[in-house]
Amino acid sequence: MATSIPTYQTLTTVEAFRKVVNSHFSKQITEGQAYDARDIKRFNEIDEYALMFIQHMQYDKTFDEQKALRIFHEAMFQNYTNIHIIDISTNHFPSSYFDRHAIFLQNHDMNNLPLLYFVIRVFHKGHEDNEAVKRFITYNFEEYLRTHPGRRLVILFDLREIGLGHIDYDLVKYIINSLTHYYPGLLAYMLIYKQPFILQAAWRLIRSWLPTETRNSVKFIDEKTIVQYVSLDQLPKDMGGIANDAL
Repeated sequence: MATSIPTYQTLTTVEAFRKVVNSHFSKQITEGQAYDARDIKRFNEIDEYALMFIQHMQYDKTFDEQKALRIFHEAMFQNYTNIHIIDISTNHFPSSYFDRHAIFLQNHDMNNLPLLYFVIRVFHKGHEDNEAVKRFITYNFEEYLRTHPGRRLVILFDLREIGLGHIDYDLVKYIINSLTHYYPGLLAYMLIYKQPFILQAAWRLIRSWLPTETRNSVKFIDEKTIVQYVSLDQLPKDMGGIANDAL
């Protein structure tokens, strides 16, 4: 059975938080110079989406309204300034990225949360168009959010058969920033599958970039311990499971 999976609190209502947001940021919303009106519409009309901001990094017994407002502003402002994330589509990166099978949704964890795989051995530092890869990462997050607003997912980093040449810190930082600023409340937890010993120093650096609360959401696993989080029928055979999918 999965252990130490983070729990998320709902310490205020969607209606109450919407009222606070629309009042506090009335100037930005009205002028349309800092926020995309479509993001605001999504926030005001989709309860599950608004709930993501209410629950993100709320670990105290009472609702930290100022933290939630800061998270909301960062997400709205970043989405507006970063190529209007809501517009991301398959036109923003090569179609061959799907064939690489490097980032994809496949099956679910023990809590029926979708698994988003990052197969790191596919990436080679210095040989990628990082801006295109970032857009592909964003596409996967945004497309999931459009289809499943408010439903968290599990990110599984497959670190088999990799070395230092596969770790691009620029892309790692982008993933962290996306989950922290662009898509608050999207991540349930992370699974790090078979981290090589040679990457321990790299992990210590990456860990320092994670928000303190997120560090507790990172789980290191191998073929024996992964079944604490993902059942055998949801795991591909090359990871010790019985599903027909292969990575």
